[in-house]
Amino acid sequence: MVSGSLGATELPLRVSHRIAVPSAAPVSGIGFDATGAHAYVATGATVDALDVASARQTGTLQLPAAAVAMAIDPQDGKGYAAIAAPSELVVFQLHPLHIESTIPLRDGVPSALLYASSERALYVLSRASSTIARWDAASGKRTGQVRLSGKPGQMATNARGTLYVANTTGNAIDAVDEHGMNNLGAIPTKDCVGPTGLAMDPIGRRLFVSCQDGARTVIDTDLGFTFESFPAGTPGPSQMIFAMHPFGAGGWKGAAFNAGDNGELAALRMNAFVNYSAGGTYALDGKVQAIALNAPAGQLWLALDRPRPTTTDANAPAEHAELLVLTPSEGCTP
Repeated sequence: MVSGSLGATELPLRVSHRIAVPSAAPVSGIGFDATGAHAYVATGATVDALDVASARQTGTLQLPAAAVAMAIDPQDGKGYAAIAAPSELVVFQLHPLHIESTIPLRDGVPSALLYASSERALYVLSRASSTIARWDAASGKRTGQVRLSGKPGQMATNARGTLYVANTTGNAIDAVDEHGMNNLGAIPTKDCVGPTGLAMDPIGRRLFVSCQDGARTVIDTDLGFTFESFPAGTPGPSQMIFAMHPFGAGGWKGAAFNAGDNGELAALRMNAFVNYSAGGTYALDGKVQAIALNAPAGQLWLALDRPRPTTTDANAPAEHAELLVLTPSEGCTP
């Protein structure tokens, strides 16, 4: 069913930190350790460690080449960076920050990574070859691969053995059996054209989708259909994340956030497991390169594109990225 309008409500968030990233290379990933006290940001051929409280850099890891994606395993204290040229997977330790191993990738040029803690598996997506390879985190071995049709977008796992992939050109969500890496079929994205962003609730039964036309939907994965849709807002591709009690126990029950090229952060609010509403938007002054939620610290981190200003001033700032750290407004519990 279609629920209400997108709404013009502004999300009750404030800027806690603005952190300049002095590089023309885009931010390819943001992650956190298990305590939420340390952040890890992949930019170009480096991974920077930051102290969350002070936003100060505490370490830097030099990669063999520029990373196109990064994923963090907070429980085991490991990180993974995918490199396109040459196609490699760099495994690194968080404490202290150092490279553990480098693994060649032979399933196509990597585009995205997803770490599934329930499976202790890492999924490596190649949009060039429309494939997803599964790697066992414990052994470091490749254990399977699936080839999909269409243009794959964001991945999400339900912690019950199913991997979901946004099929942008097919207007559907592809379901993959994680153990056999078999294609189980597709769920059409009703009222949502060009799905790119995907996030799953921790229970593994609600799938949140953001689409290029600005629409968002909630899918019941048990029955395989869209049971709630929200009208199209500002169009553009986006990434999506979900968390229960994203800003503390006194706030929302849960929320799905999406942000991308359209200059805004949007939220779907979970009022109950079967009831959702448009939570509002927050204006951003740039395109979003990466988004991550630091639940222990109650923070939302976004990497924004900062192009060089159109000017003849030689002292104008060069193209770079900026990390925006958002927290609930004082006296508010979003």
